Amino acid sequence: MSNESSNIDLKLFIEQFHDFLAPKLDTYEQALYLYIFRHSRLLGLDEVVIGFKSARARMACGIGEKGKPMSENSAYEKLQSLKSKGCIEIVSSERTGRRLRLKLPSEIPGVITSPADEASAVSIEDMDFFSVPENRPFILERESHHCFYCKRSLNSENYVIEHIVSRPEGNNSYRNLVAACRECNNRKNDSSADDFLRTLYRESFLTATELQSCMEKIERLKNGELKPKI
Repeated sequence: MSNESSNIDLKLFIEQFHDFLAPKLDTYEQALYLYIFRHSRLLGLDEVVIGFKSARARMACGIGEKGKPMSENSAYEKLQSLKSKGCIEIVSSERTGRRLRLKLPSEIPGVITSPADEASAVSIEDMDFFSVPENRPFILERESHHCFYCKRSLNSENYVIEHIVSRPEGNNSYRNLVAACRECNNRKNDSSADDFLRTLYRESFLTATELQSCMEKIERLKNGELKPKI
């Protein structure tokens, strides 16, 4: 156990606490965490013994309902909650209180995240590739910059995102979306993708091989086999 002054970067601690850890804690949990920090890591101590029967009345958690401090039962419940969230370790129970070891936000696995981490945490199955503009190019790239229906070359200026199953029945999942030219999008309107592809075949816009390939691709889309690269 260290008795030296803390070398903690307080600015960094406050930023990480408020930006990353606090949103994962309720008000009482935040109060307990900061109180333990104040009496341990801030002073350069690895561990501290706190008697919550008396300390709860001095914690930064306001006056509570009708002027009452946090109850003793609530203090112990929130202490266990902090432990389950990996914020503290309860080393032992002693005559004068609980011996605790507090972890800084950067020491708690999964608390400090980057934008890339947050993006990767979002399942591709939950992403909206129609209403969210920045997600649409992923569908265009999956189609290799060609209209799904007539195979016309597309670029970032002339394509639209088209529903295989039209709304409201169809959703905005990658399984139900393709890149298309504006002409095909307008002509297809509310007809099914299968029917529209057959129309293009009858009008000689598609060969029999291309028609069969598109039909197979629709099934693969529905089965989640053609995920766009994120």
